[in-house]
Amino acid sequence: MLVIGAVSAGNVDAISDSQNGLLGNDISDIAIGDNGLSSNGEKAVSVKVNYEYADDGNTNLVPDFYLVSNDKYVNFTKAYDVDTKSYVLKLVNFDGDKLNISAMTAGYVTDSKIISGAQLTDVVSFDLKATEAYKLGRTVTEIADSKLDFKNADDVIAITTAGVAKYNGKTSEDAMEAIVNYGYIPYSNVIMLRQSAVDPIDFAFIVKYGNELEAVIFQNASTEYSYLGTISQDMSKSEWNKYYNAVVGENAWAFASLANGWNAGVSREILQEAAFHGHICEGTLGGYSIIQALLKYYPPEQETNPGGVGSPADITAYKVLGVPGGSDDDAALFFLDDTIGKTGYVGMNTTYTGATENMIGFIKWYSKTKTGDLIIMSFNSTKLKETFTKETGIDPDAGSLEELKYCSWWINQINTNPEELVDFLYEFTGLNQEQYNYLMGTTDNVTYDGEPFDYGMDGHGLDLDYILSLNLAKATRANPAENNQAKLSDDEIKQIGIDAANEAKKIFSEELGVVIGRDNVDFLALTDAGYAFLNEQDTVIARDGLYEVFGGTLYSQNVLSLHQAVWKPLWFAFALRYPDSDLVNMVYLRYNPDTKDFFVGNLDGNRVVDIGFETLNNSAKLRAIESSFVPDGNWFNIQTIVNAWNEHPLFDQMATFLYHAHVCPGVQPGFFITDYIQENHPLGENESYVYIADTIFCKDDSLTYLLDLSPGLGSYYVQKLPTNETVSPYIDGGTYQGVLVVWDDNLKVGKASSVSFKWGTIDSSMYSTSEAARANQIRAYIDLYAGKENPYLKAEPIVSTDDERWITEEQFNMLKQGAGENFNAISYLKSLDDSVTKEDLLKAMEENSNSNSNNNESNSNSNANSNSNTNSNSNTPASSSSNRPSYSNSVGTLGAVAAAEPTSSDASSEDSASDDSKDSEGKSKSYEVSKTPATKSADSNSLIYALVGVLAIGAVLGFGYMRRKK
Repeated sequence: MLVIGAVSAGNVDAISDSQNGLLGNDISDIAIGDNGLSSNGEKAVSVKVNYEYADDGNTNLVPDFYLVSNDKYVNFTKAYDVDTKSYVLKLVNFDGDKLNISAMTAGYVTDSKIISGAQLTDVVSFDLKATEAYKLGRTVTEIADSKLDFKNADDVIAITTAGVAKYNGKTSEDAMEAIVNYGYIPYSNVIMLRQSAVDPIDFAFIVKYGNELEAVIFQNASTEYSYLGTISQDMSKSEWNKYYNAVVGENAWAFASLANGWNAGVSREILQEAAFHGHICEGTLGGYSIIQALLKYYPPEQETNPGGVGSPADITAYKVLGVPGGSDDDAALFFLDDTIGKTGYVGMNTTYTGATENMIGFIKWYSKTKTGDLIIMSFNSTKLKETFTKETGIDPDAGSLEELKYCSWWINQINTNPEELVDFLYEFTGLNQEQYNYLMGTTDNVTYDGEPFDYGMDGHGLDLDYILSLNLAKATRANPAENNQAKLSDDEIKQIGIDAANEAKKIFSEELGVVIGRDNVDFLALTDAGYAFLNEQDTVIARDGLYEVFGGTLYSQNVLSLHQAVWKPLWFAFALRYPDSDLVNMVYLRYNPDTKDFFVGNLDGNRVVDIGFETLNNSAKLRAIESSFVPDGNWFNIQTIVNAWNEHPLFDQMATFLYHAHVCPGVQPGFFITDYIQENHPLGENESYVYIADTIFCKDDSLTYLLDLSPGLGSYYVQKLPTNETVSPYIDGGTYQGVLVVWDDNLKVGKASSVSFKWGTIDSSMYSTSEAARANQIRAYIDLYAGKENPYLKAEPIVSTDDERWITEEQFNMLKQGAGENFNAISYLKSLDDSVTKEDLLKAMEENSNSNSNNNESNSNSNANSNSNTNSNSNTPASSSSNRPSYSNSVGTLGAVAAAEPTSSDASSEDSASDDSKDSEGKSKSYEVSKTPATKSADSNSLIYALVGVLAIGAVLGFGYMRRKK
């Protein structure tokens, strides 16, 4: 932290640069005379900034300024005068009559004042007001501190849904900025729980005293806490009931599982992935264990994109075949950077082929031989639970408290030998291009053995019947090398961030004469710290080192962490932008763990290089940069993020860019589709979104992130259809993107619609390279999303939803299957009767329920023993030779109430037709239940809750699915 006032009276301390890169060396002994001149005769002005929260201005925050005269930015240096407690802005070549001064700090509303040249002798004062989101974050943090005593706790963590979630119509990242600025919670201990814009804003503050956890929780953006008390896994069942009944909704389990995982010593990387997924559970931990074992025995060798299309960064070392509904799928996407938008994942409900939700397939492709390895892995839930029970005497399925203890046991196993927790089910080699295309799908024409085919191919995902029919040879595991490197402490990893920041400061000072200080609004630290592993350890805390030096955070968009696979090198890129030009100067560092120093990017002797539009439009310079300045294969990722940051994107855009790991025009349709869905298909009581993706490209990552959907949550299915099957008739030049389902899990009906999109028209003819043209398109879409005019945007993109149908649960399940071997989800949806209304479905369901009830009364044969599945938590549906699968309603593990008292209706059994939700003592169990983003709570007066568990009614109404050829 910069301690202001650490100079003698009458002196000033130079603490930061300002703008345009025309800054000199540190200055001192500057006094402002009566004529507004500094001691060396140059003009200067003193500015005093007061903050709404006074302690923010004492030591925490350093304001930055923009100076404008005659519509041009004025260059200046900035120093602090401890006598007057004001900032001295020494003007560079200022000769205007008026000066517009803007004072700004992240979390505060920018304020501007215009002074005349004659007023340079005055002290210009600003009283900055906090944003509404900042006030919310500050207020709940102060209350939490008063209840939990942060200062005397062993450790403190804050978990919040603030960020993408909207508060008073704006994203709410400033609430997290307030938590960090308060001072007691480390930057890396502020956890953003991924939510959508329409989700409520909740906060959980947890302190650790020994092994005891105490929490205070605020919900729905309220400054009155809903819960204060223990959140420890060792609480009593009556205490759990008190907690669960006080914390309404899915975040009861999210907060408890994340807090106890943190206390159990889960790595920060897993905690980060769990926040993306929504909670810690067996599937989250099992997925991490699977990835660790995969990397050990089938390590990455190269990144390829066989049969794929997209931007240059849409390549991965593995392709993932999943079954949505198993939380482990999200771990694969997260740790391997195998996101859907990078065409790294295909997954539909293929349980009818023998696959299960906790199976994951990995294709490791060899581009030279055009062959691949196919590894299918799983974690054996039954075996692991038996081991846990044998060691602890605890039944993990008995309830939520038991499940918390089970997760803590998992974490301990992960920290010792994670690969022992998983099974290699199948290890194949010799997968050819045609087989790869069948599993992953292709969009355009393909060629097999020199013979062209005039069509693409649907993605079939983890079709276990097909895979086993190939009779592939057994793959050979690698012999993992011994890791003899000493483990790094948290302080050592944090120091890497500090050293990188100081090295960058030194380079900027030596090369440009620029002094980089704290809270500079135009300075960026971009890194893959937090994703890349170092000596098999996560590097999240290196961000704390960057924050300590520069004061920037994710929430101010000054310290950004780029999503990368865990095996990537640890690197840092530092950029300085200029408010009146496209110039962006950058320094690139890569950490060398062997020598514990940094590789420094160099281009023709320059360690600072402009990577803005001028460079992007210079092919020769681009090639030179990739060979010597940023030679680690991540140039495209870095320059697209940095140049997008230069355009001041909104927070939700930047969060999506970072998750996608680069910026391109392709990721941005997801912003407009998300807005359209939330505006035109808002969620009602007990409703949630499920999306079946058919046209796959970068936008699927923004859809995933912004709608709070994912395969691991069972809410994002990926079929991948060829181009000829996705031409939309509803928009001239538009393309079908997928099927949106708004599903009511209580009534067991839904409304399904096709989603179509047409690209906007952007003029980039003035640029000679694809990189510059791409950057121009990116800038136009950023402006459009922010509501700014852009001269190059000639026509806006178009989104529509069509083919609306009310669907039964059976039809919903068919959509999640991909509607059969020869029938894609979109054409299946169009085949359904569009005249059937919601009321028709509900009436038929009620009649069917009454008919079943009458039949049961006349049937003397007891059905008490008809359910042969004794494990109600099973993630493994029985394999069937039929093409009509048996489905579960599970989409991820959440804890339900575990007590003898009446329980919450939020928990539902995996098999909705069974009544196994309580044990012999009437105690509620813990089940795999839906995490339903933005699902509204049930209305007790709603129509037909008595209709739970009825049969699907396709046959009753006569419009069930029909199998058709394409």
